[in-house]
Amino acid sequence: LSVPQTPAPLDTLNVLWFVAGVAVAQRVVTVQGGPLIRTEGSHVTIWCNVTGYKQGTVQDFEWSIYLSSAPDREIRIISTAQPNYAYAVYAQRVNSKEIYVERLSRDSAVLHITKLQANDQGLFECYTPNTDDRYLGSYSAPCEPHRPPEDLKLSANPQGSSASSLAPNPFQIEVEGDTLQLTCEVSRTTIQHTHLSVGWYLRSPEDAAAPPQELVTLSRDFVLRSGGTYRQRMAAGDLRLDKTSATAYRLTIHKLQPIDQGLLYCQAAEWIQDTDGTWFAMTRKQSDKTQLRIQPTDRDFSIQVSTDRRSFTAGEPLELRCTIEAQNVPERFFSVSWVFSSSPVAVVGPSAVPILGPEYVAREAAGHMTVRKESANVHLLKLQHLHPKDAGKYICRVTEREKTPTGDFIDRSKRSRNVQISVQPLKSNITVALSSNISEVVEGDAIQLTCLVSFTAGPLSVVWHWTDKQGKRPIQEVASVDRDGTVSHGPAYGERASFGEIRVEKVQSDTFTLSLYNTVPGDEGQYHCTATEWLQ
Repeated sequence: LSVPQTPAPLDTLNVLWFVAGVAVAQRVVTVQGGPLIRTEGSHVTIWCNVTGYKQGTVQDFEWSIYLSSAPDREIRIISTAQPNYAYAVYAQRVNSKEIYVERLSRDSAVLHITKLQANDQGLFECYTPNTDDRYLGSYSAPCEPHRPPEDLKLSANPQGSSASSLAPNPFQIEVEGDTLQLTCEVSRTTIQHTHLSVGWYLRSPEDAAAPPQELVTLSRDFVLRSGGTYRQRMAAGDLRLDKTSATAYRLTIHKLQPIDQGLLYCQAAEWIQDTDGTWFAMTRKQSDKTQLRIQPTDRDFSIQVSTDRRSFTAGEPLELRCTIEAQNVPERFFSVSWVFSSSPVAVVGPSAVPILGPEYVAREAAGHMTVRKESANVHLLKLQHLHPKDAGKYICRVTEREKTPTGDFIDRSKRSRNVQISVQPLKSNITVALSSNISEVVEGDAIQLTCLVSFTAGPLSVVWHWTDKQGKRPIQEVASVDRDGTVSHGPAYGERASFGEIRVEKVQSDTFTLSLYNTVPGDEGQYHCTATEWLQ
Protein backbone atom coordinates (compact mmCIF):
# COMPACT_ATOMS: atom_id res chain seq x y z
CA LEU A 1 0.00 0.00 0.00
CA SER A 2 1.26 3.46 -0.79
CA VAL A 3 -0.09 6.93 -0.24
CA PRO A 4 0.80 9.82 -2.57
CA GLN A 5 2.61 12.52 -0.67
CA THR A 6 1.78 15.48 -2.97
CA PRO A 7 -0.31 17.99 -0.97
CA ALA A 8 -3.78 18.86 -2.26
CA PRO A 9 -5.00 22.45 -2.95
CA LEU A 10 -6.16 24.56 0.00
CA ASP A 11 -9.88 23.85 -0.44
CA THR A 12 -9.73 20.17 -1.56
CA LEU A 13 -7.85 17.24 0.00
CA ASN A 14 -7.58 14.10 -2.19
CA VAL A 15 -6.27 10.79 -0.82
CA LEU A 16 -5.90 7.80 -3.17
CA TRP A 17 -5.20 4.26 -1.97
CA PHE A 18 -3.64 1.66 -4.26
CA VAL A 19 -3.79 -2.15 -3.96
CA ALA A 20 -1.67 -4.08 -6.48
CA GLY A 21 -1.77 -1.05 -8.78
CA VAL A 22 -5.59 -0.94 -8.92
CA ALA A 23 -7.50 1.98 -7.33
CA VAL A 24 -10.08 0.65 -4.87
CA ALA A 25 -11.24 3.86 -3.18
CA GLN A 26 -10.96 7.59 -3.55
CA ARG A 27 -12.20 9.95 -0.88
CA VAL A 28 -12.48 13.71 -1.50
CA VAL A 29 -13.46 16.31 1.11
CA THR A 30 -14.20 19.74 -0.35
CA VAL A 31 -14.96 23.00 1.43
CA GLN A 32 -15.87 26.45 0.24
CA GLY A 33 -12.91 28.20 -1.34
CA GLY A 34 -11.07 30.74 0.74
CA PRO A 35 -9.99 33.07 1.99
CA LEU A 36 -13.43 34.48 2.89
CA ILE A 37 -13.57 38.19 3.74
CA ARG A 38 -16.36 38.89 6.22
CA THR A 39 -17.15 41.70 8.67
CA GLU A 40 -17.79 41.32 12.38
CA GLY A 41 -21.47 40.63 13.14
CA SER A 42 -22.23 39.18 9.69
CA HIS A 43 -23.79 35.76 9.02
CA VAL A 44 -21.10 33.40 7.66
CA THR A 45 -21.78 30.11 5.85
CA ILE A 46 -19.12 27.55 4.83
CA TRP A 47 -20.18 24.43 2.95
CA CYS A 48 -18.44 21.04 3.10
CA ASN A 49 -18.91 18.05 0.75
CA VAL A 50 -17.47 14.52 0.79
CA THR A 51 -17.31 11.95 -2.06
CA GLY A 52 -15.58 8.61 -2.67
CA TYR A 53 -17.11 6.77 0.30
CA LYS A 54 -19.20 3.62 0.33
CA GLN A 55 -22.60 4.52 -1.06
CA GLY A 56 -25.66 4.40 1.20
CA THR A 57 -23.83 5.64 4.28
CA VAL A 58 -24.75 8.94 5.88
CA GLN A 59 -21.62 11.01 6.50
CA ASP A 60 -20.93 13.00 9.65
CA PHE A 61 -19.21 16.38 9.75
CA GLU A 62 -17.01 17.87 12.47
CA TRP A 63 -15.84 21.47 12.43
CA SER A 64 -12.77 22.85 14.16
CA ILE A 65 -10.76 26.07 14.03
CA TYR A 66 -7.07 26.88 14.22
CA LEU A 67 -6.85 30.44 15.47
CA SER A 68 -4.36 32.85 13.94
CA SER A 69 -2.88 33.35 17.43
CA ALA A 70 -2.35 29.57 17.90
CA PRO A 71 -2.21 27.93 14.43
CA ASP A 72 -1.10 24.51 15.77
CA ARG A 73 -3.86 24.15 18.35
CA GLU A 74 -7.16 22.59 17.29
CA ILE A 75 -10.30 24.05 18.89
CA ARG A 76 -13.41 21.97 18.34
CA ILE A 77 -16.61 23.82 17.40
CA ILE A 78 -19.51 21.52 16.40
CA SER A 79 -20.26 17.98 15.20
CA THR A 80 -23.25 16.27 13.63
CA ALA A 81 -22.43 13.09 15.55
CA GLN A 82 -21.35 14.30 19.00
CA PRO A 83 -23.66 16.71 20.86
CA ASN A 84 -20.97 17.77 23.35
CA TYR A 85 -18.19 18.11 20.79
CA ALA A 86 -17.55 21.86 21.24
CA TYR A 87 -14.80 23.20 23.48
CA ALA A 88 -15.89 25.58 26.22
CA VAL A 89 -15.03 28.70 24.21
CA TYR A 90 -17.67 27.74 21.61
CA ALA A 91 -20.10 25.62 23.66
CA GLN A 92 -22.42 28.48 24.65
CA ARG A 93 -22.71 29.78 21.09
CA VAL A 94 -23.49 26.26 19.82
CA ASN A 95 -26.09 25.63 22.53
CA SER A 96 -27.83 28.95 21.75
CA LYS A 97 -27.92 28.07 18.01
CA GLU A 98 -25.71 31.04 17.17
CA ILE A 99 -23.53 28.38 15.54
CA TYR A 100 -25.17 25.35 13.89
CA VAL A 101 -24.77 22.89 11.01
CA GLU A 102 -27.38 22.61 8.27
CA ARG A 103 -27.34 19.21 6.56
CA LEU A 104 -28.10 19.50 2.82
CA SER A 105 -27.81 15.76 1.99
CA ARG A 106 -26.18 12.61 3.28
CA ASP A 107 -22.78 13.88 2.12
CA SER A 108 -23.13 17.66 2.19
CA ALA A 109 -23.52 20.17 5.05
CA VAL A 110 -23.21 23.90 5.74
CA LEU A 111 -21.68 25.50 8.84
CA HIS A 112 -23.59 28.63 9.95
CA ILE A 113 -22.09 31.31 12.20
CA THR A 114 -24.95 33.75 12.53
CA LYS A 115 -22.92 36.48 14.23
CA LEU A 116 -19.23 36.51 13.40
CA GLN A 117 -16.93 37.63 16.22
CA ALA A 118 -13.46 39.15 16.10
CA ASN A 119 -11.89 36.03 17.66
CA ASP A 120 -13.34 33.75 14.94
CA GLN A 121 -10.54 34.66 12.54
CA GLY A 122 -8.44 31.64 11.65
CA LEU A 123 -8.38 28.40 9.65
CA PHE A 124 -11.67 26.42 9.75
CA GLU A 125 -11.38 22.67 9.15
CA CYS A 126 -14.17 20.31 8.06
CA TYR A 127 -13.45 16.73 9.23
CA THR A 128 -15.39 13.64 8.04
CA PRO A 129 -14.83 10.38 9.99
CA ASN A 130 -14.30 7.15 8.03
CA THR A 131 -17.44 5.06 7.32
CA ASP A 132 -16.06 2.34 4.98
CA ASP A 133 -15.63 -1.40 5.70
CA ARG A 134 -11.88 -1.21 6.16
CA TYR A 135 -10.02 1.60 7.82
CA LEU A 136 -9.07 3.96 5.06
CA GLY A 137 -8.46 7.00 7.25
CA SER A 138 -10.49 10.13 7.81
CA TYR A 139 -10.09 13.31 5.86
CA SER A 140 -10.57 17.01 6.19
CA ALA A 141 -10.29 20.28 4.25
CA PRO A 142 -9.65 23.84 5.45
CA CYS A 143 -11.24 27.23 4.78
CA GLU A 144 -9.88 30.52 6.10
CA PRO A 145 -12.20 33.52 6.74
CA HIS A 146 -10.72 36.98 7.29
CA ARG A 147 -12.36 39.81 9.22
CA PRO A 148 -11.56 43.23 7.78
CA PRO A 149 -12.31 46.36 9.84
CA GLU A 150 -15.82 47.74 9.37
CA ASP A 151 -15.29 51.12 7.78
CA LEU A 152 -18.37 51.98 5.70
CA LYS A 153 -19.67 55.45 6.61
CA LEU A 154 -22.57 57.40 5.15
CA SER A 155 -24.79 60.40 5.81
CA ALA A 156 -27.69 62.06 3.98
CA ASN A 157 -27.90 65.82 3.54
CA PRO A 158 -30.40 68.10 1.79
CA GLN A 159 -28.97 69.82 -1.26
CA GLY A 160 -27.05 72.92 -0.25
CA SER A 161 -26.35 71.89 3.37
CA SER A 162 -22.87 71.37 4.73
CA ALA A 163 -21.22 68.22 3.41
CA SER A 164 -19.38 67.79 6.71
CA SER A 165 -22.62 67.44 8.66
CA LEU A 166 -23.37 63.86 9.74
CA ALA A 167 -27.06 64.48 10.54
CA PRO A 168 -29.70 65.21 7.87
CA ASN A 169 -32.45 67.75 8.20
CA PRO A 170 -35.01 65.66 10.18
CA PHE A 171 -38.01 67.49 8.71
CA GLN A 172 -38.59 68.99 5.29
CA ILE A 173 -41.74 70.46 3.70
CA GLU A 174 -42.10 70.75 -0.07
CA VAL A 175 -44.96 71.89 -2.26
CA GLU A 176 -46.59 69.45 -4.63
CA GLY A 177 -45.01 69.77 -8.10
CA ASP A 178 -41.69 71.16 -6.82
CA THR A 179 -38.24 69.50 -7.07
CA LEU A 180 -36.45 67.76 -4.18
CA GLN A 181 -32.72 67.03 -3.98
CA LEU A 182 -30.94 65.00 -1.27
CA THR A 183 -27.28 63.94 -1.17
CA CYS A 184 -25.88 60.78 0.39
CA GLU A 185 -22.20 60.78 1.40
CA VAL A 186 -20.63 57.30 1.36
CA SER A 187 -16.99 56.66 2.28
CA ARG A 188 -14.88 53.52 2.82
CA THR A 189 -11.24 52.61 3.51
CA THR A 190 -11.31 48.87 2.87
CA ILE A 191 -7.98 47.41 1.75
CA GLN A 192 -9.65 44.64 -0.27
CA HIS A 193 -11.19 45.26 -3.69
CA THR A 194 -14.91 45.85 -3.03
CA HIS A 195 -17.93 47.31 -4.84
CA LEU A 196 -20.62 49.64 -3.48
CA SER A 197 -24.37 49.71 -4.00
CA VAL A 198 -26.24 52.87 -3.00
CA GLY A 199 -30.01 53.31 -2.93
CA TRP A 200 -32.73 55.65 -1.72
CA TYR A 201 -35.82 54.31 0.07
CA LEU A 202 -39.15 55.68 1.29
CA ARG A 203 -40.91 54.33 4.39
CA SER A 204 -44.43 55.08 5.60
CA PRO A 205 -44.43 56.96 8.94
CA GLU A 206 -47.81 55.43 9.92
CA ASP A 207 -47.03 51.75 9.29
CA ALA A 208 -43.58 50.84 10.61
CA ALA A 209 -44.14 47.17 9.72
CA ALA A 210 -44.71 47.90 6.02
CA PRO A 211 -41.71 47.22 3.77
CA PRO A 212 -39.91 50.30 2.44
CA GLN A 213 -40.49 51.48 -1.13
CA GLU A 214 -37.37 51.42 -3.30
CA LEU A 215 -37.00 54.72 -5.16
CA VAL A 216 -33.76 54.25 -7.10
CA THR A 217 -30.58 52.19 -6.56
CA LEU A 218 -27.15 52.10 -8.17
CA SER A 219 -26.18 48.41 -7.98
CA ARG A 220 -22.70 47.01 -7.34
CA ASP A 221 -22.50 46.43 -11.12
CA PHE A 222 -23.14 50.16 -11.74
CA VAL A 223 -26.67 49.58 -13.05
CA LEU A 224 -29.51 51.95 -12.13
CA ARG A 225 -32.81 50.38 -11.18
CA SER A 226 -36.05 51.66 -9.71
CA GLY A 227 -38.96 49.94 -7.99
CA GLY A 228 -42.76 49.99 -8.30
CA THR A 229 -44.41 53.18 -9.52
CA TYR A 230 -41.06 55.01 -9.53
CA ARG A 231 -39.85 53.01 -12.52
CA GLN A 232 -42.04 55.02 -14.91
CA ARG A 233 -41.03 58.30 -13.29
CA MET A 234 -37.34 57.44 -13.74
CA ALA A 235 -37.98 56.58 -17.39
CA ALA A 236 -39.70 59.97 -17.81
CA GLY A 237 -36.72 61.77 -16.26
CA ASP A 238 -38.56 62.84 -13.11
CA LEU A 239 -36.39 60.62 -10.88
CA ARG A 240 -32.58 60.64 -10.97
CA LEU A 241 -29.59 59.32 -9.01
CA ASP A 242 -26.28 60.99 -9.90
CA LYS A 243 -22.80 60.37 -8.56
CA THR A 244 -21.54 63.93 -8.20
CA SER A 245 -18.17 63.14 -6.59
CA ALA A 246 -16.09 60.24 -5.32
CA THR A 247 -18.35 59.90 -2.26
CA ALA A 248 -21.58 61.82 -3.11
CA TYR A 249 -24.77 60.30 -4.54
CA ARG A 250 -27.52 62.84 -5.26
CA LEU A 251 -31.23 61.94 -5.42
CA THR A 252 -33.45 64.24 -7.51
CA ILE A 253 -37.25 64.00 -7.64
CA HIS A 254 -38.99 66.38 -10.05
CA LYS A 255 -42.76 67.07 -9.93
CA LEU A 256 -43.26 65.92 -6.34
CA GLN A 257 -46.47 64.01 -5.64
CA PRO A 258 -48.37 63.28 -2.39
CA ILE A 259 -47.20 59.64 -2.57
CA ASP A 260 -43.61 60.88 -2.12
CA GLN A 261 -44.41 61.86 1.45
CA GLY A 262 -42.80 59.80 4.21
CA LEU A 263 -39.41 58.95 5.69
CA LEU A 264 -36.58 59.14 3.16
CA TYR A 265 -33.20 57.53 3.79
CA CYS A 266 -30.11 56.30 1.97
CA GLN A 267 -28.80 52.73 2.26
CA ALA A 268 -25.35 51.57 1.14
CA ALA A 269 -23.82 48.10 1.01
CA GLU A 270 -20.19 47.07 0.50
CA TRP A 271 -19.77 43.88 -1.58
CA ILE A 272 -16.78 41.56 -1.94
CA GLN A 273 -16.37 38.74 -4.45
CA ASP A 274 -15.44 35.30 -3.06
CA THR A 275 -13.06 32.96 -4.85
CA ASP A 276 -15.99 30.99 -6.30
CA GLY A 277 -17.25 34.13 -8.08
CA THR A 278 -20.23 34.85 -5.81
CA TRP A 279 -20.75 38.27 -4.21
CA PHE A 280 -21.28 38.81 -0.49
CA ALA A 281 -22.53 41.99 1.21
CA MET A 282 -19.98 42.53 3.98
CA THR A 283 -21.65 45.63 5.42
CA ARG A 284 -25.01 47.38 5.10
CA LYS A 285 -25.74 50.75 6.63
CA GLN A 286 -28.55 53.29 6.58
CA SER A 287 -28.41 57.03 6.98
CA ASP A 288 -30.64 58.95 9.36
CA LYS A 289 -34.13 59.54 8.02
CA THR A 290 -35.56 62.78 6.65
CA GLN A 291 -39.31 63.20 7.10
CA LEU A 292 -40.74 64.70 3.92
CA ARG A 293 -44.14 66.36 3.86
CA ILE A 294 -45.82 67.37 0.62
CA GLN A 295 -48.22 70.31 0.79
CA PRO A 296 -51.02 69.48 -1.67
CA THR A 297 -52.33 72.08 -4.08
CA ASP A 298 -55.81 70.54 -4.36
CA ARG A 299 -58.02 70.60 -1.23
CA ASP A 300 -61.03 68.91 -2.77
CA PHE A 301 -62.12 65.40 -1.72
CA SER A 302 -64.67 62.75 -2.62
CA ILE A 303 -66.16 59.81 -0.71
CA GLN A 304 -67.47 56.40 -1.64
CA VAL A 305 -69.20 53.65 0.36
CA SER A 306 -68.58 50.05 -0.66
CA THR A 307 -69.89 46.65 0.46
CA ASP A 308 -69.55 43.12 -0.88
CA ARG A 309 -73.31 42.72 -1.31
CA ARG A 310 -76.58 44.41 -0.41
CA SER A 311 -78.91 41.49 0.33
CA PHE A 312 -78.53 39.56 3.59
CA THR A 313 -80.25 37.00 5.79
CA ALA A 314 -80.86 37.73 9.46
CA GLY A 315 -77.85 36.70 11.56
CA GLU A 316 -75.25 37.48 8.89
CA PRO A 317 -72.64 40.26 9.31
CA LEU A 318 -72.61 43.49 7.30
CA GLU A 319 -69.44 45.42 6.47
CA LEU A 320 -69.53 48.93 5.02
CA ARG A 321 -66.39 50.89 4.15
CA CYS A 322 -66.24 54.62 3.59
CA THR A 323 -63.22 55.67 1.51
CA ILE A 324 -62.00 59.26 1.40
CA GLU A 325 -60.29 60.09 -1.89
CA ALA A 326 -58.10 63.17 -1.47
CA GLN A 327 -54.53 64.36 -1.43
CA ASN A 328 -52.51 64.23 1.77
CA VAL A 329 -55.29 62.65 3.84
CA PRO A 330 -53.11 61.90 6.94
CA GLU A 331 -52.33 65.60 7.38
CA ARG A 332 -55.95 66.77 7.11
CA PHE A 333 -58.71 66.74 9.73
CA PHE A 334 -61.67 64.62 8.66
CA SER A 335 -64.69 63.48 10.68
CA VAL A 336 -66.76 60.55 9.42
CA SER A 337 -70.43 60.06 10.35
CA TRP A 338 -72.44 56.89 9.70
CA VAL A 339 -76.19 57.42 9.29
CA PHE A 340 -78.95 54.80 9.01
CA SER A 341 -82.39 55.95 7.80
CA SER A 342 -81.72 59.50 9.08
CA SER A 343 -80.65 58.20 12.52
CA PRO A 344 -77.03 58.61 13.70
CA VAL A 345 -75.07 55.38 14.03
CA ALA A 346 -71.59 56.67 14.95
CA VAL A 347 -69.24 59.60 14.46
CA VAL A 348 -65.45 59.14 14.18
CA GLY A 349 -63.45 62.35 14.55
CA PRO A 350 -59.79 63.03 13.71
CA SER A 351 -58.79 61.32 16.98
CA ALA A 352 -60.34 58.06 15.64
CA VAL A 353 -62.44 57.63 18.82
CA PRO A 354 -66.03 56.68 17.85
CA ILE A 355 -69.09 58.33 19.42
CA LEU A 356 -72.10 56.01 19.11
CA GLY A 357 -75.72 56.83 18.58
CA PRO A 358 -78.05 56.08 21.53
CA GLU A 359 -79.55 53.00 19.85
CA TYR A 360 -76.15 51.42 19.23
CA VAL A 361 -74.37 51.82 22.59
CA ALA A 362 -75.59 48.50 23.99
CA ARG A 363 -74.98 46.74 20.71
CA GLU A 364 -71.35 47.85 20.62
CA ALA A 365 -70.86 46.94 24.29
CA ALA A 366 -72.08 43.39 23.53
CA GLY A 367 -69.48 43.04 20.77
CA HIS A 368 -72.10 42.99 18.01
CA MET A 369 -70.87 46.16 16.32
CA THR A 370 -67.51 47.61 15.24
CA VAL A 371 -66.67 51.16 14.19
CA ARG A 372 -63.02 51.54 13.25
CA LYS A 373 -60.62 53.69 11.28
CA GLU A 374 -58.76 51.08 9.21
CA SER A 375 -56.35 53.54 7.62
CA ALA A 376 -55.98 57.25 7.03
CA ASN A 377 -58.68 57.24 4.36
CA VAL A 378 -60.77 54.10 5.04
CA HIS A 379 -63.42 53.82 7.80
CA LEU A 380 -65.27 50.59 8.66
CA LEU A 381 -68.78 50.02 10.00
CA LYS A 382 -69.47 46.36 10.83
CA LEU A 383 -72.77 45.03 12.23
CA GLN A 384 -72.73 41.48 13.54
CA HIS A 385 -75.89 39.35 13.57
CA LEU A 386 -78.11 41.51 11.37
CA HIS A 387 -81.77 41.91 12.35
CA PRO A 388 -84.65 42.61 9.94
CA LYS A 389 -84.86 46.08 11.51
CA ASP A 390 -81.34 46.80 10.18
CA ALA A 391 -82.71 46.89 6.63
CA GLY A 392 -82.70 50.37 5.12
CA LYS A 393 -80.49 53.12 3.72
CA TYR A 394 -76.95 53.73 4.97
CA ILE A 395 -74.85 56.76 4.11
CA CYS A 396 -71.41 58.08 5.05
CA ARG A 397 -71.02 61.82 5.70
CA VAL A 398 -67.50 63.30 5.78
CA THR A 399 -66.66 66.73 7.19
CA GLU A 400 -63.28 68.44 6.87
CA ARG A 401 -62.30 71.21 9.26
CA GLU A 402 -59.76 73.58 7.75
CA LYS A 403 -57.98 76.52 9.33
CA THR A 404 -58.01 79.68 7.23
CA PRO A 405 -55.07 82.15 7.01
CA THR A 406 -57.02 84.45 9.38
CA GLY A 407 -57.11 81.75 12.07
CA ASP A 408 -60.79 80.90 11.65
CA PHE A 409 -62.11 77.40 10.99
CA ILE A 410 -64.41 76.40 8.16
CA ASP A 411 -66.19 73.07 7.75
CA ARG A 412 -66.84 71.42 4.40
CA SER A 413 -69.10 68.38 4.28
CA LYS A 414 -69.99 65.79 1.67
CA ARG A 415 -72.19 62.73 1.82
CA SER A 416 -72.08 59.49 -0.08
CA ARG A 417 -74.84 57.97 -2.14
CA ASN A 418 -77.45 55.88 -0.31
CA VAL A 419 -76.59 52.21 0.11
CA GLN A 420 -79.82 50.19 0.34
CA ILE A 421 -79.47 47.07 2.51
CA SER A 422 -82.15 44.38 2.67
CA VAL A 423 -82.35 41.78 5.48
CA GLN A 424 -84.53 38.70 5.05
CA PRO A 425 -85.90 37.05 8.21
CA LEU A 426 -84.31 33.75 9.16
CA LYS A 427 -86.67 30.90 8.29
CA SER A 428 -87.24 28.33 11.04
CA ASN A 429 -89.75 25.50 11.63
CA ILE A 430 -89.29 25.23 15.39
CA THR A 431 -92.30 24.91 17.71
CA VAL A 432 -92.42 25.60 21.45
CA ALA A 433 -94.65 23.84 24.00
CA LEU A 434 -94.91 24.89 27.67
CA SER A 435 -96.21 22.57 30.39
CA SER A 436 -96.48 22.60 34.20
CA ASN A 437 -96.40 19.84 36.77
CA ILE A 438 -99.28 21.52 38.63
CA SER A 439 -101.92 24.14 37.80
CA GLU A 440 -102.85 25.37 41.32
CA VAL A 441 -100.16 26.09 43.87
CA VAL A 442 -100.40 26.67 47.61
CA GLU A 443 -98.10 29.36 49.00
CA GLY A 444 -94.76 27.79 49.91
CA ASP A 445 -95.10 24.93 47.41
CA ALA A 446 -92.80 24.35 44.45
CA ILE A 447 -93.73 24.44 40.77
CA GLN A 448 -91.80 23.30 37.71
CA LEU A 449 -92.40 24.59 34.18
CA THR A 450 -91.05 22.64 31.19
CA CYS A 451 -90.29 24.23 27.81
CA LEU A 452 -90.01 21.74 24.93
CA VAL A 453 -88.68 22.95 21.57
CA SER A 454 -89.26 20.76 18.49
CA PHE A 455 -87.91 20.64 14.90
CA THR A 456 -84.62 22.33 15.71
CA ALA A 457 -81.55 22.43 13.47
CA GLY A 458 -79.11 24.43 15.55
CA PRO A 459 -78.32 25.39 19.17
CA LEU A 460 -81.05 27.08 21.20
CA SER A 461 -81.30 29.92 23.68
CA VAL A 462 -84.35 30.26 25.95
CA VAL A 463 -85.78 33.20 27.88
CA TRP A 464 -88.47 32.88 30.60
CA HIS A 465 -90.83 35.84 31.11
CA TRP A 466 -93.59 36.59 33.66
CA THR A 467 -96.53 39.00 33.63
CA ASP A 468 -99.56 39.42 35.89
CA LYS A 469 -102.95 38.02 34.87
CA GLN A 470 -104.43 41.39 33.97
CA GLY A 471 -101.35 42.43 31.99
CA LYS A 472 -101.16 45.75 33.83
CA ARG A 473 -97.59 45.35 35.03
CA PRO A 474 -94.65 45.32 32.60
CA ILE A 475 -93.27 41.98 31.44
CA GLN A 476 -90.31 40.84 33.56
CA GLU A 477 -87.50 38.50 32.60
CA VAL A 478 -87.23 35.66 35.09
CA ALA A 479 -84.18 33.83 33.71
CA SER A 480 -82.47 32.82 30.49
CA VAL A 481 -80.16 30.15 29.08
CA ASP A 482 -77.93 31.19 26.17
CA ARG A 483 -76.90 28.87 23.36
CA ASP A 484 -73.75 27.84 25.28
CA GLY A 485 -75.80 26.78 28.32
CA THR A 486 -74.94 29.80 30.49
CA VAL A 487 -77.75 30.73 32.92
CA SER A 488 -78.58 34.30 33.96
CA HIS A 489 -81.45 35.77 35.99
CA GLY A 490 -83.55 38.89 35.63
CA PRO A 491 -82.94 41.85 37.94
CA ALA A 492 -86.06 41.19 40.02
CA TYR A 493 -85.18 37.52 40.59
CA GLY A 494 -81.45 37.65 41.25
CA GLU A 495 -81.73 37.64 45.05
CA ARG A 496 -84.16 34.69 45.18
CA ALA A 497 -81.93 32.78 42.73
CA SER A 498 -78.97 33.28 45.06
CA PHE A 499 -80.97 31.53 47.83
CA GLY A 500 -81.82 28.62 45.51
CA GLU A 501 -85.50 29.52 45.20
CA ILE A 502 -85.30 29.82 41.42
CA ARG A 503 -83.55 27.25 39.30
CA VAL A 504 -83.18 26.97 35.51
CA GLU A 505 -81.84 23.85 33.80
CA LYS A 506 -81.08 22.72 30.29
CA VAL A 507 -82.23 19.11 30.64
CA GLN A 508 -81.60 18.17 27.01
CA SER A 509 -80.67 20.06 23.86
CA ASP A 510 -84.38 20.77 23.29
CA THR A 511 -85.79 20.68 26.84
CA PHE A 512 -85.51 23.45 29.47
CA THR A 513 -87.08 23.70 32.95
CA LEU A 514 -87.84 26.59 35.29
CA SER A 515 -88.39 25.63 38.95
CA LEU A 516 -89.81 28.02 41.60
CA TYR A 517 -89.39 26.96 45.25
CA ASN A 518 -91.08 28.51 48.29
CA THR A 519 -93.61 30.27 46.07
CA VAL A 520 -95.23 33.53 47.19
CA PRO A 521 -98.49 35.24 46.04
CA GLY A 522 -96.43 37.53 43.82
CA ASP A 523 -95.46 34.53 41.69
CA GLU A 524 -99.05 34.26 40.46
CA GLY A 525 -99.41 35.19 36.79
CA GLN A 526 -98.60 34.09 33.27
CA TYR A 527 -95.27 32.54 32.31
CA HIS A 528 -93.88 32.49 28.77
CA CYS A 529 -90.99 30.57 27.22
CA THR A 530 -89.31 32.15 24.16
CA ALA A 531 -86.82 30.03 22.20
CA THR A 532 -84.31 31.29 19.63
CA GLU A 533 -82.58 29.00 17.16
CA TRP A 534 -79.00 29.90 16.18
CA LEU A 535 -77.52 28.97 12.84
CA GLN A 536 -73.93 29.63 11.81
